[in-house]
Amino acid sequence: MDPRNRGDLERLTARYRSLPGRERVAFVDEAYRLPNDCRPGEKPFYALAAVLLTIDDHVDIRADLHRIVGGNWWHTVDAQQTQDGLPKIEELTDYLADYRDPCVLAVCHTPGPDDQAIGMRAVSLSALLAALDSQAPRPGAGEGHQRVVPAQAKMTVLERQNRHQDTDRDLHTIRQARQSGAISRHFPVMHVSPSIENLLWLPDLVSHTYRRYITHDEDLVTRLDGQTVTLELPANKSDPLGAAAYVQGVSRLFQ
Repeated sequence: MDPRNRGDLERLTARYRSLPGRERVAFVDEAYRLPNDCRPGEKPFYALAAVLLTIDDHVDIRADLHRIVGGNWWHTVDAQQTQDGLPKIEELTDYLADYRDPCVLAVCHTPGPDDQAIGMRAVSLSALLAALDSQAPRPGAGEGHQRVVPAQAKMTVLERQNRHQDTDRDLHTIRQARQSGAISRHFPVMHVSPSIENLLWLPDLVSHTYRRYITHDEDLVTRLDGQTVTLELPANKSDPLGAAAYVQGVSRLFQ
């Protein structure tokens, strides 16, 4: 094992052990389509999906994922390209839909013509962490939207990005969220590889099914309606929680 991964695994395991087993950990991934990338008729979007799983369930869920996937490696985009990968995507989605608690929190907004993925990730990650942190103030629902109480977590795990500068940007966003009081100074956020924490396969799956809903009119993600709370960001992204609206199910932005 790569020395960095070994160190990450040791730190991650120690964090898990420091938390009560009934608490949740959020595992996060992203999907987006920028305006310049859209085909005719497509809508641009950015979505950051967090899958919340109770610590006591982690061991059993990892075993179930390995059984469904048939190994210890998974990437949903690659599986989409293979004949035997498609039924696995569907089975994983149904598996998550059967989880006993609402466990998906999706933060999304429609990009403006000049928005870039880097800036959208920073804004969305700030809003997601604020929504997940059990010690953070709870924003109200916007006018005309259903008030939904989202699940909360004691820790967040992000996929370690390929480029150091991208991880550094996330760390800057996290520091700003702490300094502003959007999240507690003691709310742990870690970057690790999916190769050492296979539970990151699930947000990879969710973000992929969001994207396929937009780009190919595939409705697999709607099977997660009962498990999903969506946080719609306001147009004024300088205050991402100022007029945020929680919606049960797949966001109206994806309708």
